[in-house]
Amino acid sequence: MKRHTHSHSHGERILIDEIAYASALRRVSPFWKIFVSLYSLLLCLISHTWAVSVLILCCMLTAMTAIGKTRWHHVIHLMQIPLAFVVLGCIMILLQISHHGESMLVSLHLGSWYFGITGESLHQFGQVFLQCLAAVSCLYFLSATTPMTELFTALRRLHLPAFLVEMMELVYRYIFVLMESASQIRNAQECRLGYGSLKTSFYSMGQLVSNLFLRAYRQADRTYTAMESRGYTDEVRTLGLTYETTGWQKGLAVGYSVLLTGAVLFCRIGGSVWGLF
Repeated sequence: MKRHTHSHSHGERILIDEIAYASALRRVSPFWKIFVSLYSLLLCLISHTWAVSVLILCCMLTAMTAIGKTRWHHVIHLMQIPLAFVVLGCIMILLQISHHGESMLVSLHLGSWYFGITGESLHQFGQVFLQCLAAVSCLYFLSATTPMTELFTALRRLHLPAFLVEMMELVYRYIFVLMESASQIRNAQECRLGYGSLKTSFYSMGQLVSNLFLRAYRQADRTYTAMESRGYTDEVRTLGLTYETTGWQKGLAVGYSVLLTGAVLFCRIGGSVWGLF
């Protein structure tokens, strides 16, 4: 049966949540996926080399598509979300301001200032850009192969403070409630031409935010009352699933970690050796 990934009338579904439930890696123990994701993220942040970033990015994308059976257009759609923020952040690294434009590859002369791109800023831009994409892919690998409810269970078993895990669960649950309420309020405002002009748009947006806050507060109070009436004792108990992590999957995770560590060490040692010459 074909799965729909577009918005629905009964609250908007989050695409990444549907991808996680459909992933072929869902039954793999979340502890292994947390280890691979966080270890890759750690080495990505400390390596500062484009080769390691490209390696991590390629491995994460391959794991999501070839092993996890996630469709490429879903992965591309997910990567587009942080891409705009990454580009905007890295542009500030790319553009340089100087009184001398001789060292710039491309420059724009305004008064006594030169705005342009140098070889060093271009290299740094590429390095930071790839590093950001690789770091994002590590987090997407974890979230696109592990449903949030199972991730919360894993965090609880890793002895993360129970209060923190429960807060994460409630926040995740009420994302859908707030999205549905905001959608209903906005639809009602649009039916009354609440966004017909810039002035009415600002007014309608302010009303939406204030009403959404009141609805969220009332809903939270009703939910807590309902939980207490059902025997809530400051702890949300959930049933864990039985995971099927095969030997080759464990070996692949360990082999990838060893390969990644070797790549980082090689880049570090190799860069130091080349620096001597």
